[in-house]
Amino acid sequence: MARQLALLDTPPEWHLTDEAREAGLAGVARARAALAAAEKAADAERTVARRPAA
Repeated sequence: MARQLALLDTPPEWHLTDEAREAGLAGVARARAALAAAEKAADAERTVARRPAA
């Protein structure tokens, strides 16, 4: 462990703007909503498929 490399303390050369961060978070929220809707639809389809024929 004595020959461990030292980490450089350099600031990143780029930063996300507030607008970019908000756009990214909104996109993630839309993706989560779409996934939740798809899962709900799949659950409903499986429930209908399991019902015995009358």
